[in-house]
Amino acid sequence: MENKSSGRPFLPIVIIFVLSSLFFLVTRQRLAGWNMDYVVLLSGNGILFLATGLSFYLYARALRNPNVQVFLRMLYTSLLIKMVSCLAATLLYLFLAGAAVSKYAIIGCFCLYLLYTYVEVKVLMRLIKKIPRNA
Repeated sequence: MENKSSGRPFLPIVIIFVLSSLFFLVTRQRLAGWNMDYVVLLSGNGILFLATGLSFYLYARALRNPNVQVFLRMLYTSLLIKMVSCLAATLLYLFLAGAAVSKYAIIGCFCLYLLYTYVEVKVLMRLIKKIPRNA
């Protein structure tokens, strides 16, 4: 039974990825009018999706572990991976783009980061409630 619904908690994050990618592709002309590079938004969305996927996997694994030290180690590792990957991607973009940096696209990616993090925490909070507690 656990195998049937193993990917189900991650579904809201997949939906956010698909809908936001479609939104960026459909509105690329309008985004260009607002000085937002849709390629940066799509790339940032992909990086955030991968980082959130890895982070979610580590969080979910940490929830199943009864050892508190392992739980905290996984928790901090997943947080660090997500933050460092986003920071590295931003710095790489700033270095490669030079003067043609799309500041509004970076702000858009930051908003996506907040959205992914909010949904990830909401889903994980629901998963925590489903874990049986030993009294």
